Amino acid sequence: MSAKNILHKEAGSYLREHLNLVWLRPESALWDAIASSLVSRYNVMSPSLDLGCGSGLFSFITAGGRFSCEYDVYVNLSAEGFWENKDIYDAAAVKDLDTYIVKSPRGKFDFGLDHKKNLLNQAGMLHCYRELKLHNANNRLPFADGELGTVFSNIIYWLDDLKKSIREIYRVLRKGGTAILCMPNTKFLDYCASYRWREKRSELLKMLNRGRSDNLKWVISYKDFAGLARKEGFTILDHKYYLSGTTLKFWDIGLRPLSPLLIKMSNMLDPQERAGIKKEWMNTVLRFIEPLYAQDLASKQEGGFHLFLLKK
Repeated sequence: MSAKNILHKEAGSYLREHLNLVWLRPESALWDAIASSLVSRYNVMSPSLDLGCGSGLFSFITAGGRFSCEYDVYVNLSAEGFWENKDIYDAAAVKDLDTYIVKSPRGKFDFGLDHKKNLLNQAGMLHCYRELKLHNANNRLPFADGELGTVFSNIIYWLDDLKKSIREIYRVLRKGGTAILCMPNTKFLDYCASYRWREKRSELLKMLNRGRSDNLKWVISYKDFAGLARKEGFTILDHKYYLSGTTLKFWDIGLRPLSPLLIKMSNMLDPQERAGIKKEWMNTVLRFIEPLYAQDLASKQEGGFHLFLLKK
């Protein structure tokens, strides 16, 4: 299939749509909206793979999908275990998730791959993937040589061996195929103080980090990644820095420490009262994060993340 922009959507709407999903964590909505705005510029060629798709919500929103105000990621989860570093989002899917979708995504990935069954079950209800694969992406990918047209991944830095991962992505792409990859720049550690809790020997920063640094397998400069990609046979078609120091300092802490209590309180409300408070909350929060969103997209600063478009 020829290239098509299944991910494109009006950039200005991304912030509200992501905030609708994670309204109690505006710092996460800001990150995801910035990433959606940038990733959506690129065409996707079929067969396509969302590598590490998780619940599928990022790709659903980026591809133009929309939920009603009555749905968000908190309606079906408990914050129990948050301070023991449990992944509270690894929860069973909402059985009637379809009823909350008010706009379907414009296109679909052919494949979504992840190692968490609960998240794949959620992804399966979004009509964003033609086929889902339960698989650990640290291992050889379950695709033939040259089978895919595009691989997208915004979790590649959670994988153990960058060189192995790039080699596998190259293997499964056909000649002329593309890889759309999001990954942390070395500046990420300069901007996010909690990730340096060991260096600073800070129990406060350790508590605020809440084990996130254990999932960050590596960071890499433009020069080093470009050298690796070219050595493996890729051509770099495009590159963009994103997530400025200001954005990442806001994200690093944000409302994360308060989120267990906020989730508990919101889920104790009557559904009608909850929806009203949520709308008011979102309208208030947007006044503060809209300027940050615009500022980040216009920033000339060397950001904490890279977006690479590679061609085989």
